[in-house]
Amino acid sequence: MNAQPHLIARVRPELARTERELSCHLFPLPADGTLPASLRAYCGFDIVPGQAEQLDGPAGMPCMPCLLQAALAS
Repeated sequence: MNAQPHLIARVRPELARTERELSCHLFPLPADGTLPASLRAYCGFDIVPGQAEQLDGPAGMPCMPCLLQAALAS
């Protein structure tokens, strides 16, 4: 079984309005490599290009629903 490709990101600090937005979210990526207009995290949180910063790994407060759903998706 292959793991779902994903992006680990959070909203850029200067754009964050809530603590949830500062959380580290996991975003599944399309298997065909296309980049949609927005990405939806495993927890349902959406981001658009320019709004988020990509992280090399989990940083800060992780989004627990994302972690759980990502583990189930693998």
